[in-house]
Amino acid sequence: MESNEVIQAKLKETAEALSEQKEVLHQTSGFLESVLENSKDIIFRTNSDGALVFFGKGGESALGYVWEELSGSDIKDLAEKPPDLESLVNTCIKDKEVIRKEITFRHKNGSAVHCRMVLLPLTNTREEVIGMTGVCRDITAWRKFKADLIRVDRLAEVGRIASGIVHELNNPVAVIGEIAGWIGAVVSDAEGLDEEDREELKTSVRHIGEQTKRCRNITGQLLSFVRESKLTTTSLDAHELLKETVDLLTPELKFTDVEIVYNFVQGTVFIDSDKQLLEQVFVNFISNAVYAVKEKGDKRGRITLETYLDDTGKSPMVEIKISDTGVGISRADQKKIYEYFFTTKPPGKGTGLGLPISRDIIKNLGGSLSFESEPGEGTTFNIRLPVS
Repeated sequence: MESNEVIQAKLKETAEALSEQKEVLHQTSGFLESVLENSKDIIFRTNSDGALVFFGKGGESALGYVWEELSGSDIKDLAEKPPDLESLVNTCIKDKEVIRKEITFRHKNGSAVHCRMVLLPLTNTREEVIGMTGVCRDITAWRKFKADLIRVDRLAEVGRIASGIVHELNNPVAVIGEIAGWIGAVVSDAEGLDEEDREELKTSVRHIGEQTKRCRNITGQLLSFVRESKLTTTSLDAHELLKETVDLLTPELKFTDVEIVYNFVQGTVFIDSDKQLLEQVFVNFISNAVYAVKEKGDKRGRITLETYLDDTGKSPMVEIKISDTGVGISRADQKKIYEYFFTTKPPGKGTGLGLPISRDIIKNLGGSLSFESEPGEGTTFNIRLPVS
């Protein structure tokens, strides 16, 4: 029989081991609690019936609920399609299977939250399933990003196709122009025509020539706009470039009741810039202005193009203001308009790339961009560029 001293020593050793294990358990518990409290993932635990017994802070943030609202509720009720999640939960608990699946939850405000989900069965010491743990990563933004990339790729393909169409159109337009010139020469030399008929034919031929020239200008502008190019700065007349951009958008403006108002500073304003990139910026802002005016639904909208010279700094700058009388931008959206792929337009109407790309272009051209907007009243974008 062991002596009291030996028993006391073993008890002391056991107590020390228990103390160490208790400390390890405390540290592990603190670590897990820190992970659960700070993780942005949706982490939850249920009992064997699928009722929630834990719902992490990341889940509260992602779905808009607090734990008090969800305690004891069934996890399937948070899914967009409850029967689908219920089936996965049953498979996990009854068959002790680890489930990996993409699933869609519903936010408290009704919006969809797409997640990549992992369900793991929880067992006790007797290997009996007592519930499950779920870890869900919110991939809503990633899915939108992939969808936007597909749409951008489609737009790029449209640009490529447009380039081919322009080349195809230029050939018959050139032939029409040549034939018009030949007809003009024939009319001038034709015998048996009275002067009134001759002048009428000459006028008609001249109109054909003018319209073919206009077609060539339009296709040339379109081809220049679509074609990819490196940054090349040349001296440009800001006023002429603005007018050319409006001419490029004439087909879009033709079917809208929008008045274009020019309010340019007196004289010519030359800037050192890239014509193609700056035209892309102007097209974006003017197109957005047209859309905003149409959305407001007024009988007569107005877009104003203004220029000012600012020579108060170290180098003179030109301010180009593009203003509209459209719907304006809400206070909440004003904070997000430069975010990539953010757009207030419906699907198929916008990519959410125009404004952030325009801002980057202006910055690369040595300028700056700002805006002012009043919801319901209109928006003004202010572009500052260095003067030649």
